[in-house]
Amino acid sequence: MSVQDLARSLVSAGSIKLPGDEGGGIYILSVRDGDLVEKYWVGDAVENENIIASGVRNDTSASYLPSFEQMPRLVIFIDQDNSVRCYAYDEDMEEWEETPLGNKWNITTSSKSKLSAIIGPEGEMVVSYQDETDRLSVIISTGEDGWTSFGPLDGDPIVGTPQCLEIINDKLHLFYVNKGSGIGYLVFNSSTGSWKANVLENTKFSTAIDNFSVAEDLETGSLQSYFLTDGSLWSVSGDKEKTFLGERQNSLDLAIYVAMGNDKQQDFIDFDLENYQVPIQYWHSTQRRDETYVTERFGIDLSTPARRWENWVVKLTFEKLGSEKHGSGFYVNVPNASYDIILTAGHNLVDKPEHYCSNIKIVQDPFEKKDIDVQPEMIRVCRRYFEDPDELNEIYDYGAILLKRSPSKRHRGFGFHLMLGLAPQLGEGAAYTEDEGKDILRDHMVYVCGYAPEDLPPDKSPRRSEGRCIGTLLHQLRYDANTKPGMSGGPVWVGFRGVETIVAIHNVWRDIFKWLNVGWHGKSLHCCNPSTYSMHLHLPQKNITTPNEGRVRVGKPGKVETLFDVVPVAARPTVKDSNAGYGFLLRPVGLNVKDTWPASVTSPWVRWDPKKNKVSRSNRFNAQCEVKLPGLIIKPEKPFEIQTQEGDGWKQVQMEMRFLDEGDLELLEEDPQSFEDTSEISFGSITKNKNKNKLFQFK
Repeated sequence: MSVQDLARSLVSAGSIKLPGDEGGGIYILSVRDGDLVEKYWVGDAVENENIIASGVRNDTSASYLPSFEQMPRLVIFIDQDNSVRCYAYDEDMEEWEETPLGNKWNITTSSKSKLSAIIGPEGEMVVSYQDETDRLSVIISTGEDGWTSFGPLDGDPIVGTPQCLEIINDKLHLFYVNKGSGIGYLVFNSSTGSWKANVLENTKFSTAIDNFSVAEDLETGSLQSYFLTDGSLWSVSGDKEKTFLGERQNSLDLAIYVAMGNDKQQDFIDFDLENYQVPIQYWHSTQRRDETYVTERFGIDLSTPARRWENWVVKLTFEKLGSEKHGSGFYVNVPNASYDIILTAGHNLVDKPEHYCSNIKIVQDPFEKKDIDVQPEMIRVCRRYFEDPDELNEIYDYGAILLKRSPSKRHRGFGFHLMLGLAPQLGEGAAYTEDEGKDILRDHMVYVCGYAPEDLPPDKSPRRSEGRCIGTLLHQLRYDANTKPGMSGGPVWVGFRGVETIVAIHNVWRDIFKWLNVGWHGKSLHCCNPSTYSMHLHLPQKNITTPNEGRVRVGKPGKVETLFDVVPVAARPTVKDSNAGYGFLLRPVGLNVKDTWPASVTSPWVRWDPKKNKVSRSNRFNAQCEVKLPGLIIKPEKPFEIQTQEGDGWKQVQMEMRFLDEGDLELLEEDPQSFEDTSEISFGSITKNKNKNKLFQFK
């Protein structure tokens, strides 16, 4: 675990890194306005936010229990009535629901009690807490429905002590802060049902211990402890001296710690403080014009499993004009699709106008572990290239292989993000230019992968070369990296936001989404408000006299003039559909739902700005155009929420009509086409209770 993840863990109400989580992130719990909030951190970014429960005590700790045998993932915490509660995660519905365990336990804690929970050495569930007299107590499951209570236990804990249940040498240990002596702990003897008290040496601090963790060092067998005290982070190995790891740099940020150990100080000896220039992304908003500046993070996180990308690259063989040829392709995680998709070069699939190559084969597919014969109905190629497969049409030289698989057996592959592939633009509404200074990819490391003709999977892994991106053009990406014959059609990717992310030009994605039939097209966005009046998002087309700002249009039902196409814009490798990012495109007036966008028409995106409580058009895709629609993906027939990111948290879009008086509403009764527009679009915190003003549906 990194120092940042350790810091987040100790500052939080609870945390867990789930086994087998290919995202490499950490789930962090906190309490906000009585709600228990779950955030999924990957590196320095919050990828997802959920509300687990309401009515939670503000200073509670919370313990995760990973899924075990037939038991789902659990979170245990203390509510505002000082009762211990338990919630379970439904993997299918992707929601947290309360379990009957809290009522079965019927535990009332002290008003300052924290708790801890763990799966014991024999698979039993264990929960510790302080009872109403502030003494330590424990409950342990004894079977399908049985529970045994222990307490009050020996020891002299401080009121509200942090607690840490751990398994050390196959025995259950309960660690706590003891009055006057640092960390005390109790060891459970399962044969006698007794608890033996001990003290952990060298764990007393001059300042109060806010939180701590203890674990067994599997290499040395000693105890490794970490402490958060007065904003400082410390470690203790066994009974050795304390080591200072860092301190909180900003009281408003729960996880910004600066390493200050002696081995780090050497880095600053030659540091030129006088001439150092602070990067623009760290300037105060008064120092720069763009108050919503967002810097993009390139590179692969250390938590991302190494070389997993090898399982997403495939080798292709095919016959082209009578000769056997070799090529490469790659899986991409396109959300909400009925097929797995392998992208490749069009010339790996087409040998002459409107004619596919013969005997196309995926050699030892990394998912099915066998050769897959590619039939014509599985192939898609850019129409322009299919009709004229000439070198002059190389910008259209792309295609795909679709593999029908059930949602539970998807092989998702590389991530993607529409931010990558944006050609630089000069000036508002200007055409694309060669302005290299505005190119997000320029000078960043890109990787090119594929199989040479002599490479045969699975004995040989795909090759990888690397180089710098030279620039992004309107239809092409220029980079400096060596490739070998046979690698054509393989992925070009970068480390983006910590993970392996494919690079492709926007027009390519538009074809891919059409081939897979993903997204929603020609839809108006309606709020599920409880009144008898209809409320939908009205965003005018670009017009000199019309302000660029969305409005809530109210009517019975009122004139609908704004339609959207909603398509995927981002997905991390391997993640579920509900965690993908989506974007709203403002559909041109008069364009039939079944019609494709004319090449000459610019696609305005919808930009969601929670800082300004504003929805507007954007001629260019940016980070504020990306939203999440988790409810729509899980239960498409139900109303859904629209979530947009703000800093290290997420907000929900909401609409209201409180500004309209009775006179305004009476006028709407007379004509079904009449309407009133109000500016009541805002962004609120994500909550457990479903507010109708925060729920939407497409029509």
